[in-house]
Amino acid sequence: MSGFEEALIILVSYLVVLAVVLLDLEFELGMRREILLSSVLSLLQLAGVGFLILFLSKLQLRLVYPLFVLLFYANASLISTRRFTFRGYSRKNGLLVSFTAIAFVSTLSLLFLYIEGVLKMKASSIIPLAGIVTAAGMRSLSLAFKHYRAKLKDTEDILLGMLALGASDVTVFKFIYRELINDITVPVRDMLRSAGIVHIPGVMVGLLLAGALPFKAVVVQFAVLTIMVFQFVFVPTIALFALVSTKGLRIER
Repeated sequence: MSGFEEALIILVSYLVVLAVVLLDLEFELGMRREILLSSVLSLLQLAGVGFLILFLSKLQLRLVYPLFVLLFYANASLISTRRFTFRGYSRKNGLLVSFTAIAFVSTLSLLFLYIEGVLKMKASSIIPLAGIVTAAGMRSLSLAFKHYRAKLKDTEDILLGMLALGASDVTVFKFIYRELINDITVPVRDMLRSAGIVHIPGVMVGLLLAGALPFKAVVVQFAVLTIMVFQFVFVPTIALFALVSTKGLRIER
């Protein structure tokens, strides 16, 4: 691919972003600044990671890999905590809960992938898979913070009645947890349901293009999809239960 073709791809991609920004301006959706900034950061970050993977692949410094995984955890926690706007909870507390939930569940997920033989101890395997896994946890936690606050406001009268009757914070939380987790996991459940008939997941395509046997590509992609479901369910579950258990259920009025 020539430099002209790459520049053309970037130009057309930003025309697509511009279309979204113009729609935002028309209807005042309030997301154009975030989209513009994120698009620039995304391009820079992807370029940096691409060169980083090639650099680490040549050096084969395995001791450095955990540091990059921790960096993924930290950045994911910071991004998800931006949705953390509950009264009565400090931003520091939200960041600590986010990091703990993302780091614990993501490390467990990577361990599962390593046991299955999907994750290899090399930069070209650890960095992409750690990014996929951590990003799933980050997205689920961002959705959890957003939906949890909305659920508290929508069911405020019911929750106050339950608390007045002596129900514990954890019991009250369980009341809204079922609907909450259903809302959070809609994207990943749709992805799992539509894999192969609506979209062909990227990991599978990459393996096929690299010359892997079709069945191996299928099995590896299936392992990644199930891990994403695991992330979407357990990261927000641990984070929200930790908040309720340590600080109590705060209902905004």
